[in-house]
Amino acid sequence: MFFDDVFIIARIVLFFIATPFIYKALQALDLSRIFKANSSDQIRFIYMVISIILGYLFVDALISLFENMNALL
Repeated sequence: MFFDDVFIIARIVLFFIATPFIYKALQALDLSRIFKANSSDQIRFIYMVISIILGYLFVDALISLFENMNALL
């Protein structure tokens, strides 16, 4: 069995690795139709917030899966 510290460190490291990839993937969405013209700062902020939320959820699901698999051993 692994110690809990390993999973905490993995959560932090994977969060900072996954969030930029999710940010790049979200840029494929065209939010300019929703916002007014010349609001690129607002669109960038929305991308950033959504990527942080999705990055957290992705890493939490992944690490929770590994924690549950570890508990079975």
